Amino acid sequence: MTDTDTHYPEANYQPPKRLSAVWLLPVVAAAIALWLLYQNVTETGLQITVHFDDGSGISAGKTPVIYQGITVGTVKQLRLNDKLDGVSATLELETQIEPLIRSNTQFWLVKPQISLSGVSGLDTLVGGNYISFQPGDGQTSLEFTALPEAPPFTDNSPGLKLSLRAAQLGSLTVGAPVLYQQIDVGDIEGYQLVDDGVEIALRIDPRYAHLVNDRSRFWNASGVRINAGLQGVSIDTGSLASVLAGGVAFDSPKGGNTVEDGEQFKLFENRERARGGRKILVHFPDAEGLSEGADVRLQGLRIGRIEALRFRSGGPKEGAEAELRINAPYFSYLNADSDFWLVKPQVSSAGIEGLDTLIGGPYISVRVDGEPGKAASQYTALREPPEQRIEAPGLRVVLKAEELNSVSVGSKVYYRKVAVGQVETVKLVADGVEIGIFIHQRYASLLHRESLFWNASGISVSGGLSGLNVKAESLATIVAGGIAFHTPEVKKPQAAWEGLTYTLHDDYESSFADKGREIRIYFASGNNLSKGTELKYEGIKVGEVTAVELDSNMQGVVVSARLAPTAKALARQGSRFWLIKPELGLVGTRNIETLLTGAYISVLPGSGETQTSFVGLERPPRQPAPAKGLNLVLSAEQRGSIKEGVKVYYRDIPVGEVFGVELSTDARNALIHINIEPRYATLVRANSRFWNASGVSVEFGLFSGAAVRSSSVESLIAGGIAFATPPGSSEEQPLAAQATSGQHYHLHKRARDEWQEWSPTIPIGATTGN
Repeated sequence: MTDTDTHYPEANYQPPKRLSAVWLLPVVAAAIALWLLYQNVTETGLQITVHFDDGSGISAGKTPVIYQGITVGTVKQLRLNDKLDGVSATLELETQIEPLIRSNTQFWLVKPQISLSGVSGLDTLVGGNYISFQPGDGQTSLEFTALPEAPPFTDNSPGLKLSLRAAQLGSLTVGAPVLYQQIDVGDIEGYQLVDDGVEIALRIDPRYAHLVNDRSRFWNASGVRINAGLQGVSIDTGSLASVLAGGVAFDSPKGGNTVEDGEQFKLFENRERARGGRKILVHFPDAEGLSEGADVRLQGLRIGRIEALRFRSGGPKEGAEAELRINAPYFSYLNADSDFWLVKPQVSSAGIEGLDTLIGGPYISVRVDGEPGKAASQYTALREPPEQRIEAPGLRVVLKAEELNSVSVGSKVYYRKVAVGQVETVKLVADGVEIGIFIHQRYASLLHRESLFWNASGISVSGGLSGLNVKAESLATIVAGGIAFHTPEVKKPQAAWEGLTYTLHDDYESSFADKGREIRIYFASGNNLSKGTELKYEGIKVGEVTAVELDSNMQGVVVSARLAPTAKALARQGSRFWLIKPELGLVGTRNIETLLTGAYISVLPGSGETQTSFVGLERPPRQPAPAKGLNLVLSAEQRGSIKEGVKVYYRDIPVGEVFGVELSTDARNALIHINIEPRYATLVRANSRFWNASGVSVEFGLFSGAAVRSSSVESLIAGGIAFATPPGSSEEQPLAAQATSGQHYHLHKRARDEWQEWSPTIPIGATTGN
């Protein structure tokens, strides 16, 4: 068999098939990987690095990045920086805010802070610290350095944004209020240093933006301003917030135009500066008492202050040059003839001047003569205050006095404690002092030719154990002195005229010297008597002693006294005068109030003809019988310790009093006059028994022993009288007849035993024995 005969199998050819589905799996996997990569890139956002001084309050994965109150990122990583002097925080921010992240963007950490201005970052107390930022301009940047605190002008709240320029910040802080009429209308957003001082950013709430115009004036209303003086204390504050944290206040004169955001104003030191003013120079020959900040006053009203002092030596201008700032609108009141002088405390024989400066300090006073006009740029101060002359309609009269006392120029003149004028001039003359006074026109009719003037300065104090009586015309007369006058009623009064001269008396009582009456009283001794000793009737002063002299025969003293006009009737025949002085003894004391007030002369008026000479009694006269109650007469062999004022007892209860003791007409007995109080008058009957209850009764027997009797401790010391009333003899006649006034009884030396056992039933009533 040949090779050609060999049989080989025939090849079966099939065309190639399509791509297998298994190859789709890698494609899908690649697509998913690309999508995940895209999604990861788009969701990761912008990552930047911010360097902080320390990492306190920052936590990776927790501390958010917040802008305009919305979370826009978070801290992904926190690590120490390369130099180990701070930390670097990696922030992941949303891509939406990428346009805000530039090279000048500023980051800072917001955390709670407490200060006088308030609490900031309060929201971090709940949500924790967070990082905030302020967008900036410049190139794109991914690395920043955080600020230690929030930068100024970061508040984006709605409102009118203004800028203030000031030389210094003072006590102003971020968040301090902006006040208009003491109402909070905005706040301070921030501040920063500038070349010429401080720039302060304000925000005015939208509803109050219309209150600001281009003529508005802003001033620092921080803290408390206190003005103190004798007239009181004045405290000026803006609000409680401005006291603690400072504040800015403003007002807006009418006629201004509206302003836009960014308008700049000047911040003045205070309200007076904001209202404007004018500077003038005043030369003082003597610089004593001058100080920067002292007030300038016009008629007591503060119109400015001393801003600067410059001292000069040699030449005609030697002394001090004061630069005054006169506030608006008061500078328009001045003219070229205005007078300036320094008011400071001065003590002299005439009194104390400038007393208000003891608290408020010396100040400069201004007087303007003539019409207001253009003020001069320089003035020379007066060495002494000018004489004050009131430019008003009124009446001017003259008072003459031996000495000035505490009256001075400016002291008030009073009528019934109402100021009706004042002292204009004080002049020394040969025989004393002349005082020129001015009475206002509406009160001129109160002054007559017969008017009486007296010095109403200071305080008059009188009194005793029952209390003190303090008299003063007014508080002003205590401090600054004063003059008062009274116009007595006469049948034909005559009106006063310009220049009429009066006498100025020392006090109110002495002003009636010419209207009173002089009397003379002879006393055996001058003990406890002196000039000024008072004369009293029923406890009321009716005169006083003007002199005490020895009589011509050297046997006693003559007391000259002056009765008040209303007490002229005491100078009559039958009037009796005696000296009241303290009496101290074992049985009691009398007139103890005179230990404080001094002895005085008591008087009992008579009813005869007019008389001016009297003989003083050595002891008080017997008092007249009381008008109320039952008056009885007791007869005793001896007076014993019984005297006026001794009590009368019934069952050891005082029911009456002794009001007089005298000898009987035949001088055999002592007559003791007693008065039983009206409600106890029914206790005394025709058969009542009276006995001397004074002291102690001691009975002693050899076998019976000793018996000691005493009615009461009071009667033991001061003496006393007791009585008892026997019961009736029968039921038909239970008691004897009631005693009548003037009835006589015998005063036994002691009581019998049966008297003290009497115990009748007697109704006590309010009837009298009269």
